[in-house]
Amino acid sequence: MSLSPTGNMASKRQRSPPHELSNADCLPPSKKGKTGEVSPVPSTSTLNGPPHAPTPRDSALHSAPTFFPNAHAFQLDRLEYTHTAHHHYPPRLAAPDGWKLLIEKSAPNALYNSAARFDAPKCDEDTRIEVTNEIMGWIQDRDSPTQILCMTGAAGAGKSALQQTVSEHCASLGILAASFFFNVGDPTRNNVSRIVPTIAYQLGQKAPGLRQLIGVAVEDDPLIFDKELKTQMEVLIVNPGHHFLANNPSNHEAFPYALLIDGLDECSGEDRQRELLIAIQESLLCGRTPFRVFLASRPEMAIYEALHESGHLHNAAYHIRLSDDYDATCDIRRSVQRRFRDLSLRRRLRKGWFSERDVEAVVKSASGQYAYGATVTRYISEPRGSPPERLRAVLSWTPGNGQNAKPFAPLDALYRNILLRAQQAFEEVDEDGRDFLLILNCLLQRSVKLFLYLQESICLLDLGTSEVVICDLRSIFHITPNDILTPYHGSLREFMDDPDRAGPVYVGVIRIEEHIAKCCLARISEISLDDTINDAYSTADREDTVQCKFVEVMVYLDVHDLSKNFLEKSLVPFIENGGFDKMDKCFRAPVFNDLRTFVFEFTSTRLEPCRGFISGWKKGYCSYLLQNLEDLSPELTTIVRKYDGLWDTLWQEQNDLDDLVILQRPHRMIQRGDQINLCMNLMERRTSSADSDEETGNSSSAWEREGEDSESDSKE
Repeated sequence: MSLSPTGNMASKRQRSPPHELSNADCLPPSKKGKTGEVSPVPSTSTLNGPPHAPTPRDSALHSAPTFFPNAHAFQLDRLEYTHTAHHHYPPRLAAPDGWKLLIEKSAPNALYNSAARFDAPKCDEDTRIEVTNEIMGWIQDRDSPTQILCMTGAAGAGKSALQQTVSEHCASLGILAASFFFNVGDPTRNNVSRIVPTIAYQLGQKAPGLRQLIGVAVEDDPLIFDKELKTQMEVLIVNPGHHFLANNPSNHEAFPYALLIDGLDECSGEDRQRELLIAIQESLLCGRTPFRVFLASRPEMAIYEALHESGHLHNAAYHIRLSDDYDATCDIRRSVQRRFRDLSLRRRLRKGWFSERDVEAVVKSASGQYAYGATVTRYISEPRGSPPERLRAVLSWTPGNGQNAKPFAPLDALYRNILLRAQQAFEEVDEDGRDFLLILNCLLQRSVKLFLYLQESICLLDLGTSEVVICDLRSIFHITPNDILTPYHGSLREFMDDPDRAGPVYVGVIRIEEHIAKCCLARISEISLDDTINDAYSTADREDTVQCKFVEVMVYLDVHDLSKNFLEKSLVPFIENGGFDKMDKCFRAPVFNDLRTFVFEFTSTRLEPCRGFISGWKKGYCSYLLQNLEDLSPELTTIVRKYDGLWDTLWQEQNDLDDLVILQRPHRMIQRGDQINLCMNLMERRTSSADSDEETGNSSSAWEREGEDSESDSKE
């Protein structure tokens, strides 16, 4: 029996064979319809058959108006009748854009060619040839029994320079699948939360079909980024890649396969490092994917255990011990010679300003650490100094025989002397008697990452002071494109944080945080209450509002270790002068609190700072003050308790608002069961709050009890 073209055949979807990738299979669910099936077309028997009698309708649901009831024997001409009905349709959640969500969760700074890593260190042209050839040979040997190469080496051994060089080689050959460079000083790439989305993004850039599959995977599970790393790898990398290559077998050999990860030791948390190594082994190795993984790290606990004889990567990995397997002496010598010769031409220096003996002295002090040689050449090349004089100074800093047992003694001596010379130069021209090392450490503070001009404002420094501070430190520090002061090498921060290594240039964390806290409290005390409110309400530059940054920095400082002198000289006067009133105004101002206008334009993560600030201030300052003020000033203790209670209420209101945003979020699909649970939690919290008010005889909110003019906001 033949089927009509418009009959049953049209109601059945044409399915592609399982080995083919049809257009429909690449489309996100939102493009297929509600169920993913094509709507059936009415049959010809329905379209051409005799009319059916109308189906009776329930008059209770579909009542229509009647005219002239019981009338007869009359004629009506030219009746015009308009019936208007209002229908309410509940709002539909818009389907999420999977690829856009993936990009939001990625870390652009971690790419090998990221602008944030502009002029990243890499190997000189005729250096590291042997180890580079070994790495590239392993990567291109796709028949090798191992799929992961782990390169370990000490700080300053040149691991990141090798990774950068290999990344560029692989990119030029068209075999670079993805790269990720961890960095302890960059919050977007000092943890594992963004590594899988970043790798998936780079893979999707290689083929539109794969990008579509990855986007669909995110749309099917928008919460995938909050799941364990192995699950993320399976959903965002392994499954889409397998599907794409299975349906495009001709692309299998041509698809990029080199996956590079640098600086695992700069990822926060040993447990997360272990989780990443296990996820890589279980998801990407054992022939499940075509990738060949090149991972570099210091030999710290997580990777050391994995590569140990009893570790899970011992038999699976090809291991290069950079510091042990390769002598970098010759390469460091060639680099220093080339840089000195280039400097001679660029600065027109007299012939003979350096000798081969000088070069050998630098190479010997480097002890195989590329970071030492690079720092020396940068320091000597700085335009403010004389290269011959600086070379003589560097040679005089070479540690004595008694220090040779310390592996970082030469590098430490170099850092220490560069800082001491810069301190001396600063103090010679500074007329205010300021502490150079304290200012430098405050500009480097890690509690909150801020632009340099904001750091200057917070530390009560004149605009441009940072330029004066670092003008003689450009060999060890640089300013990133987004205006943040950063060490060239991670070993410098470790040196500055260690009192034994830093010696006379060490500044303790407590002293740094106490100074920043004093500056913030002094600045907040100076400004008027109106200035605080107006500044917080400003829409011109909401995220960088200076007054709010004072609050932000204060919240993230750890006050529990600060001295009693700080309490008496700074915190007590701050409270006496109405400081807590200003803090309360800031917490309730739009930049912290009134985010309803922006809820649907951005995400509810904009609510997190407000809750975090309130919680941090309460846990840090209120608890600290309540413990230490009782004997010192009972009156001030009463003020602290008052605001502690107010901010409890404010925090809870923000928590409720955050849940409401999740319920209405347009770009994230929430299961109905989760919606019900959120609603129940909201009702329970509000019921318990109301019961508490009844027990205490209060029927109004904390805001209303304080006479705040925010009744409409609270109801909203």
